[in-house]
Amino acid sequence: MLAELIRFPLFKDLSSADLKIIAPLFHARNFPQGAVVIEQGEKADCLYLLTQGEVVIRYKPYDGEAINLNRLRPGSIFGWSAVLGNPVYSSSVICSTACEVLMVCGTDLRDLTELHPQTGHLILDRLARSVSSRWMDAQSQVKSMIKNGIKSNASPLKVGDNLMTATMVHPQEEQLRTLLDRLSAYIEQFHGGSVDFVSFDGETLKVRLGGACLGCPLSPATLHGWVEGTVRQFFPEIHVEAA
Repeated sequence: MLAELIRFPLFKDLSSADLKIIAPLFHARNFPQGAVVIEQGEKADCLYLLTQGEVVIRYKPYDGEAINLNRLRPGSIFGWSAVLGNPVYSSSVICSTACEVLMVCGTDLRDLTELHPQTGHLILDRLARSVSSRWMDAQSQVKSMIKNGIKSNASPLKVGDNLMTATMVHPQEEQLRTLLDRLSAYIEQFHGGSVDFVSFDGETLKVRLGGACLGCPLSPATLHGWVEGTVRQFFPEIHVEAA
């Protein structure tokens, strides 16, 4: 198992002592093409590290057809709900090719921070950075939405929708509200969390994290990496705070 962990980007440059601590927590598993690794709505137990193959993240709204949200390749991580406090998985994961994964129970990762605080917090920090890195793919989509403008009477964006093409006519607060709506939709699908607009005084945007983000050790990464990082791409003069 040590050899598999060493090859995975998340564990790059970890000490041999840290690797020996975490190696017993992980288990390798193979899936054939077409296999469902995670079923939307089932109990969130495990985090998965994709070492070989390709998977598709699929979400089915309660009132619509299933939507392919993302396609992940080796080096990616999925099943975030298992470590972020969500009781069930918010999306399905299907193998588009034969796949090999490393699995770890969310409870084992949480226990790691108590039994081996230094190693545990090191892993949590790396997971937080992985979440922020993963958000960059969605940032480009949101940036296109803002640049192309948002209709004043636009209906709510469904997960999987792409660009709005009307002229931007909203005041800045409305633009922020709309941006947060899109951000919240992505955050919800990734790990069951949410972000809501609270207030804006012209300089500081106050937001409230909810869902699986409440009490989550990675909530600072969500606030500063996903929310603040994206808002400041479009409104660099605005500060973001938790309400």
